[in-house]
Amino acid sequence: MIGHSPKNYWNYEPITGQIDLSRGAKDKTLDLQTTTNPIRLDTNRTALVIIDMQNLFLSPHLRPAGIPKDEISPGQRAAKALIDDGLSAARSAGIQVIWLSWGLTEEDLETMPPGVMRAFGIYPTKTPPTTDPSVIEPEPAHMLRTRNPNIYKGPGEPLGPITLDNEIVDGGRMLMQDSWSCALYPPLEKEFLKGSTPSPDHPDAKKDILINKNRMSGLWGSDQELERFLEAEGIASLLFAGVNLDQCVGGTLVDAFNKGYDCILLRDASGTSSPGFSEKGWHYNIQHCWGFVTTCKALKEAKCCP
Repeated sequence: MIGHSPKNYWNYEPITGQIDLSRGAKDKTLDLQTTTNPIRLDTNRTALVIIDMQNLFLSPHLRPAGIPKDEISPGQRAAKALIDDGLSAARSAGIQVIWLSWGLTEEDLETMPPGVMRAFGIYPTKTPPTTDPSVIEPEPAHMLRTRNPNIYKGPGEPLGPITLDNEIVDGGRMLMQDSWSCALYPPLEKEFLKGSTPSPDHPDAKKDILINKNRMSGLWGSDQELERFLEAEGIASLLFAGVNLDQCVGGTLVDAFNKGYDCILLRDASGTSSPGFSEKGWHYNIQHCWGFVTTCKALKEAKCCP
């Protein structure tokens, strides 16, 4: 047994290497292959958390000049993996689907820390003309970043008119609830509407829910809406997807890990606009420290028991 609490423990099978996260569940379990160990999940106590798949981060119409709108971004690739395999696999297994997205209120703006404000605003890096290496070694060029001026205007600031393929829309105030910028990316919004609408063929199926967050992590602090929902539903295992892996996805995952949840990353359903080494570092640490790494295809092919 891994862990000492009778309410929160895993079982390890040395012959197969399987780590059983089901905590003694006898039915509705799922055997899933990961990059390290095969794992077993209690689907009644598992949720797929899809983070920040919103227009602000995925819409090609917010890209800076010089980047083609038809170029597939990491976020769009992640969306495709969810649409092709991840969402249907989760729903077929009876796994709760949660869409966790930025959605600020006026009160949130009033209490927003300056560090978060800086993260979403344009405050250009100013490097001194000369840097004394004995004091601080300058970062190499590939570590520098130029922020997209179409996005980074600061939380609550108007994005202005956005020209889409066939219309012009008001982008609304950045990161604010009910704005175009915070709406789900259209192909995924269709999936959310499908999953949140009662089906006469599956009246007992778990309906998708949408939860707003006001920090990069949806589990910061002690009284966030996501945690209240997870506790009320008795959920113990979390599958993670979304953008950006090294920011909001990773922040929520690490907080979940520290709060005692099982953490499994859907590698192909997550992405980041950061350099590739950032993504690789997160994959490494998740599979060796914070939890497990798998794919939507593996989830689709996972075996239900019984």
